[in-house]
Amino acid sequence: MKTLVFWAAGSAAQARARAAAGAQILLWAAPGEAALRAAGVPFQRVSDLVGEDDRDAADRAAIDWTKHFGKQPLQDGVSLRERLPWKGVSLWWLAELYLHHSCRGPALVRTVETLFRLLERTRPEEVEAAGLGRVDALLLVRVCTALRILCEGPRAGSRLAAALARTRVSLASRWNTAKTVLGSLKARGHVPPAPPDDPTLATVLFLSHAAFWRERGEDGKRQAFEHYFDRLIPGVAAQPGLRPFVVAVGPRAPFRRRGAGARWREWLATRPGPDPYVHVNRYTSAGVVGEVWKATRWLRREWRLLRRLPALQQAFSHRGVGFQDLAPADLAGVMLLQLPWAVLAYEQAREALRRVRPALLCLYAESSGWGRAAIAAAEAEGVPSLALQHGILYPSYFSYLHPPDEADCPRPRRTAVFGAAARRFLVEDGGYAPETLVLTGSPKFDELLQRAAQWDRPRLREALGVGEGDTLLVLASRFHPIRETHHAAGEALPALVRAVDALEGAHCLIKPHPAEPAEPYERVLREAGALRTRVLPPRAELLELLHAADVLVTVESLSAVEALVLGRPVVVLETPNHLRDLVQAGVAVGVAKGSDPAGALWSVLFDPEAREQLDRARQRYLGELALGVDGRAAERILELVRGMARPATEGGAATGTDPART
Repeated sequence: MKTLVFWAAGSAAQARARAAAGAQILLWAAPGEAALRAAGVPFQRVSDLVGEDDRDAADRAAIDWTKHFGKQPLQDGVSLRERLPWKGVSLWWLAELYLHHSCRGPALVRTVETLFRLLERTRPEEVEAAGLGRVDALLLVRVCTALRILCEGPRAGSRLAAALARTRVSLASRWNTAKTVLGSLKARGHVPPAPPDDPTLATVLFLSHAAFWRERGEDGKRQAFEHYFDRLIPGVAAQPGLRPFVVAVGPRAPFRRRGAGARWREWLATRPGPDPYVHVNRYTSAGVVGEVWKATRWLRREWRLLRRLPALQQAFSHRGVGFQDLAPADLAGVMLLQLPWAVLAYEQAREALRRVRPALLCLYAESSGWGRAAIAAAEAEGVPSLALQHGILYPSYFSYLHPPDEADCPRPRRTAVFGAAARRFLVEDGGYAPETLVLTGSPKFDELLQRAAQWDRPRLREALGVGEGDTLLVLASRFHPIRETHHAAGEALPALVRAVDALEGAHCLIKPHPAEPAEPYERVLREAGALRTRVLPPRAELLELLHAADVLVTVESLSAVEALVLGRPVVVLETPNHLRDLVQAGVAVGVAKGSDPAGALWSVLFDPEAREQLDRARQRYLGELALGVDGRAAERILELVRGMARPATEGGAATGTDPART
């Protein structure tokens, strides 16, 4: 009988015994590799049997499962998407984001799909599990049952654990309601300002994120600026007949760096700070609280009904393998946490729009929960919306993927995109109407070239401790992935440190992601005994670092494109990942997950032929990505803002680069 052992943990003696009995061993989890090597037994890794196409298929399966979850009938032929209306918009459009990114279901679908592919290729007659976690072991047994393969293991999840998980979510929901009420009491004493009445001025409301406000020195003074809008806000202020008004959402400290102290300081603050924006929480009026209270009670009733429906068992399944008992808090989280928050965001946005009375809503991250809520609120108030592309769009970008039957998902009236590549993706995969997409280029890329022309590169390198003739590498990446479908530099960092130490005269500076602390990077450097790699503060100026660098090393970051704009070679670790298009286009060099980056670093630093090929590919790519970075992006966006904000007085219309003529 052909036996396949899924190995995650165990002793070397156990591994030798399994191999002596003629079993094939498949390494399921990396921590189990040490015992297999100590035992000296042959084994295969999952990556030996499933490749990039399989991983893409697993991601696609998770996306399709999430989309189908909202469309399948649950009771009397009515789907979740149809039974969650709120003032003309389906709350499903905010539910699907939470379900896909914050719940267990999609991850379980990926695991099930991967197990099916592994077993269909290896075709064992019997399967054993060694050291697998309970969830993986349960899914393995269920997939084997579906394929009629003998497999012994646990059969059901814990009912007590499931009940406790749902109870925790229910209590968290009640606490969230209490916080909303308390927030309203705080807001009552500080009525948010509104622009003074002036019929000659049209207000442009910028929806910002509080955590993305920074300061920089200009003309001998510290100036506040927003990371993504940057000079567009003062640019609007300088336009005749226009004025900006900024509303910010979210905490002032990024989530990954926001400790208990920061949360308490925000809660205990009795007066608004001297911020360059009005926080959206100040629009939590008594009317907003009333709507949220009403919605929360309705959603709790819906949850109690839905959780008992027989159709839910079928909804929590993939390829005939059920897992509702393994994701007991998913539906509760959607109905009791996400959707009351979604109503709060929608009602706060409508309140802000009523108070400010803007002619235009301008925002980025428009496909996020806050973005969709704000756009729906703007449509309800008759305010046009303009979204600005702010990052890289990749094929599995869930919040931008819309089949033809999702035309009612809240989307902006116009979207300013970097270039033809983004437009093509949004039309073909996002279902966007071509006439709503305006090619503008990227103001950040344009400004990067303008600022670089003013920087003294030798002085920057000297200030960073890089000697003349030395080589400077900059690592810009998250240490931890933002979610399961993403990648980060943490696991690849030890190998990078060794490669840098082996390069004579090389230095590596790590620029932590602004939303993360420096400590995890510093811990790895201590453990690796790094000689010429050090960590900079998270608020270090990335663009100056890129200008000083000889090469950028990253995993998944917009900094890769910024480096290309400056003409710096890019090495992408942990491939394949969401920067695979750069690698496939020949504009970056990829290093496979678990591989030594030394060869890639040497080629981009010292191989003239490789550098020439990268440069040619870079020129082609930037033309497709961002109109060649011609320096006119901000001008095009301001022209678009003028046309949308003052159509009546100026006879304007949305302008820019017409996609039909590009």
